[in-house]
Formats: sequence, C-alpha cells, structure tokens
Amino acid sequence: KLLFINKNTIRRIVFFLIYKSNHWNKSILINTNKLLVSGPGSIPGSIQTNNIITNLNNFIKENNIRNILDMPCGDFAWMQDLLKINNTLDYTGYDIVEDIIFINNEKYSSNNIRFFTKDIVNENHFDGFDLVFIRDFFIHISNEDILKVLYNIKNSKIKFFACLSNKNELLNKNIAVGEHRKINLFIEPFNLNDIFFSFY
Repeated sequence: KLLFINKNTIRRIVFFLIYKSNHWNKSILINTNKLLVSGPGSIPGSIQTNNIITNLNNFIKENNIRNILDMPCGDFAWMQDLLKINNTLDYTGYDIVEDIIFINNEKYSSNNIRFFTKDIVNENHFDGFDLVFIRDFFIHISNEDILKVLYNIKNSKIKFFACLSNKNELLNKNIAVGEHRKINLFIEPFNLNDIFFSFY
C-alpha cells in the first residue's frame, strides 16, 4: 500500500526529529534542565544574540511595544534575557514542537510569558500583537510556505513585523522543509516592499 502524508504532518515530523536529534547542535545530548536546541546562532550571551537583544530593546522602548509574538520561539534560551530587562512586556511564543512548548511552559511561563504549540504556516491571523518577531524560521521552510505566512501577517491587525532578511542574496532558492538557505525577502518571489505593509 502507498502511504500518503500531507505537508502539515511532514512539517511536524521534520521539526520534531530536528529537535529530538539536536541536529542544529551537532547532535549533542539534550539537557532538558538547560534546553539549548535552537542552534549556535541562539546561544545566550553570544555577540550575535546580545546584538539582537540590544536592537530589540531599543525598538521596544522607542515604539512603546507592550506585547510581542515570537515564532518559532524554540528553546527561549536568549529571549528570556530580553524579558528580564522588559519585565512588563507581554510575551507569547509559538513553536510546532510540542515537547519544546511543554518544557518552556514548565520552566518559564508566568502572568506575562506563555507558550503555545502552533504550526505557524497554518495560523490564519496574528491579531492583537504590537510586534510579531520571526528570526530563523523562513530559512528552513519552502518559498510557498513563506509567502503563506507573510500574507497572513499582512492581513492581521498588528503594529510591527520584524524578521531577518539577507540583502546580499540574489536568488531565493526553494528547499524542502528543514533544510537551510539564506533568503532575501525584498526580491522574487517575496518582493516585501511591494506587498507590505500598511498597518493600522
């Protein structure tokens, strides 16, 4: 018999296996007490994450950001440092891997910090957030799925959207879910400056 698995199930399986094997950290044994599974670019205290925290913190202060949606939130390892210096900020994290969300809720959830298991590609709206933040998600999904997320964000009632884009990339390669490549959101097929953004 032929086995047909839809794209949504494949996406859940792929990211679960990446997490379970700790693939982005060269398969080092996972320590759930100090969960670090989001890869070397998300190590707390690194120059890279410290720069992101500084820039995000400045943006939050300058624009009176009261709440933020972080997706995918991953292990929350560096983002918690931003919340420590913005302890009134209301934070919501989405991730497709249920195990990660369970651990994050056990360790970090509070009155202003919460996590939910969500397939971001299939979320229809993100209404009510001052800032939607996507860091290293688009680099791991297909161009078709990126476009789907972008249009859903565009049609949501949010104030600001922040994500990473590499302006030096001249071609947006298409990939299978879970693979990796850099992307430039300002060229085909995304043309971010053409379709974005008029927020209320």
